[in-house]
Amino acid sequence: MSDASIAVQPLANASGDSEKDYLADGLTEYLHSALTGVAALRVASRGATAALYGHQSVADQGRLLDVLTLLDGSVTALGGQIRVQARLVRAADGSAYWTELIDRKPEELFQGLHGIVARVLAALDVAPTEPERIALDHIPTAQSRAVDPYLRARNHSGQIRRTSQQYAIEMYDDAIQADPAFALAHAGKANAHSMLFAYWISTGENLAAAERSSARAVELAPTLAETQLARGVALSLNKRNDDAETAFRLALELKPNDFDAHYQHARHCRTVGRLVEAARWFESAARLRPEDYATPALLSSVYVSLEQTEQALRAQRRAVELADERLKLVPDDERALYLGASCLSSLGDSSRAREWAKRAVAMEPDDSAVLYNVACVYALLGLHDSAIDCLERAVQNGFGHWDWIAHDSDLDPLRAHPRFATLHAPST
Repeated sequence: MSDASIAVQPLANASGDSEKDYLADGLTEYLHSALTGVAALRVASRGATAALYGHQSVADQGRLLDVLTLLDGSVTALGGQIRVQARLVRAADGSAYWTELIDRKPEELFQGLHGIVARVLAALDVAPTEPERIALDHIPTAQSRAVDPYLRARNHSGQIRRTSQQYAIEMYDDAIQADPAFALAHAGKANAHSMLFAYWISTGENLAAAERSSARAVELAPTLAETQLARGVALSLNKRNDDAETAFRLALELKPNDFDAHYQHARHCRTVGRLVEAARWFESAARLRPEDYATPALLSSVYVSLEQTEQALRAQRRAVELADERLKLVPDDERALYLGASCLSSLGDSSRAREWAKRAVAMEPDDSAVLYNVACVYALLGLHDSAIDCLERAVQNGFGHWDWIAHDSDLDPLRAHPRFATLHAPST
């Protein structure tokens, strides 16, 4: 194990106000993302790190995460300033390499975080490559009014819910209004529109907004993996597949250890029917974020399409195990329920598959993403009429990612159903 290994622990919200949790979460993610961009430094996944934080000793965290150092600290909102306390410690004995306290105005915050990242790299004797250094030197914004809405948006961007993505777009717009040259805000807005198109509101308006925002993000910061990745996703949804592939490859070159780049490239390959490549990229994404239940769930359907039964069964078992662990922590995670239910169906556990599917629908009865995935569950269970009912409702409620429907092996039992051929987007 190399010395160049670290886990970024969740920064504690020391403001005494739970409303400021988004600030601690957003800055934790920013530090983690910056360090992940250095290929010579192995960074434990955020989910695995958060699961152990506060429940294991420093030494046990290091052992379980297979890292030799940990970065921890706290965030405090102090009137017009933000205080970040950071500490780099040795996992073996908890001794500190250094402790740093910075008080910054919002417009100076990202510059201060860059100083923390630089101290981590120096302490671990890690030298970024020239492209990595350029990305690390990028200051997202120096406009005070852009920082808060951006961090609020990021806090909602990772949630697979329509309302979360719509709120994120509002916040990204506020950040962009304050700083029109804020490339990461443009990229985030593009991703939110892409999510809305793919899962809930498949309109030309969302497609055009994703394309437009991603193009602006790349124009402003072409050397950032985040902007290239947002561009790749938007181009893929716009069926500009060659251009999308170029953008995905650039993102992967700029940030080879980024989970999102591997995962989104895998989804693109699956969408266009390049299943062998899709399996390879889903496998690499799973290695980068081993606690993520969605990756093995989607990987299993690719292996089904490739008629690789043993690999599919292994991925399904892993997805159910991870979804079960997630639901113990977050019982209302409907995505864990419906993806887990799909894998339970394939594994022959029809009783639990039905239970999980019903729980997901009960939580979000009109959500097109939930309805689509529950349709997949019912199709695998042989409940074809119920599956078509859910699929029709999903399409009626906005799901219109037709390339995904065309290559989803879970829907194969429905393709000969007379009602399947009549599916079409609702008239507008």
